[in-house]
Amino acid sequence: MHTCWGRRAGTTVWNMNQLPAAYAEYLEGRDESFIATVLPILKQSVAEKTHGVYVIVNSHTVQARTDPGVPFGEVREGVVD
Repeated sequence: MHTCWGRRAGTTVWNMNQLPAAYAEYLEGRDESFIATVLPILKQSVAEKTHGVYVIVNSHTVQARTDPGVPFGEVREGVVD
């Protein structure tokens, strides 16, 4: 499993050691744009430690939010066409 994500050549590298395993696994293999959208919400969830994350994906956008219906440390995804 990767311990960090991000861009090379002097740009920001995101450290994934602080995220629950399910969060890091959810991001694995995703493109930079997806990670840039979802990672701040995953970090918010870790900071609050009260809710998990719900991600909504459609053909044009990705949205993420902490959600009281999702246990902390879990990610749930909904796909909307």
